[in-house]
Order: sequence, then C-alpha cells, then structure tokens
Amino acid sequence: MKALLTAATLVLLSAPFSSAQSILGTWTCARSAADNDAVSNVTFSETGRLDALVNIDFLGLDQEVSAQARYRSDYQLVNGTLSDTPVSAYVSKLTIDGQDARRSEHAETLRRALLDGSDASATVTFTSENYMILSADKAPINCVRM
Repeated sequence: MKALLTAATLVLLSAPFSSAQSILGTWTCARSAADNDAVSNVTFSETGRLDALVNIDFLGLDQEVSAQARYRSDYQLVNGTLSDTPVSAYVSKLTIDGQDARRSEHAETLRRALLDGSDASATVTFTSENYMILSADKAPINCVRM
C-alpha cells in the first residue's frame, strides 16, 4: 500500500523540463491499476511545498477499502527529477467494507506509510503545458492542470 500511496501522492514523471512548462499550480492526477484506483489533487507551490488530497479505492483481502488522506511535503525539481521529503500526513477517511476505520490501526499504518516514503523520486515528462504523465514504479499517472 505504501508504494501505491506514494506513487499517487508524489506525482512523479519522466522527461525534460523547460521554463515554459511549470509544475507550479494545482493538478488532478489519476492512476488505475487492476486492483485499485487513485485520484489526487496536488498543489505545487513556489515555496517548495507540495499539498495533496489523495483518494484511493482498492480491493484488499476480500475487502473493499476506500481512503482519503491529506499529505504535505517539501519538494524539489532538479534537472527533471522530482523528489520530496514528507512533512505531515492525516487520514481523513478510511472505510473497510463500508465501516468507518479512521480510528483503527489500519489508519495509523496508512499515515505512517505516507510519512516513511522520504526517498521517492522520479523524472518529469510534460506532454503540454497543462498535461503530464507520471511514470513511477507502477502504472502511469495522468495529470491535468486544474
């Protein structure tokens, strides 16, 4: 689950970065895999702060799981490589088979997994000023500027 959340939350890509194409602003990013879907609204600020609201739906071991988390980090984009250092994470929604699990051990595990992803990085590819494809370690993440 850590890799899934990290990939969805960090919005990582591959390709050259030019001054005409800026990562600054708010993006909606989506990724779909065989057993999960993730949609994130991610804001990259001029101060180097990344703020993300991550929504994930997936099938666990015979369970339907839905989660929403707020994630903050300090990011850097250097020579086309995006990396971040987690600052905070908060799980605002977690349901397992429709039952509220926000105060469960699973919610704390999810929060810690977001904070433990401090070595995540990838390269950035813009296909236009308002569209980028993120290639992390799993399925591609498609992002559109809001």
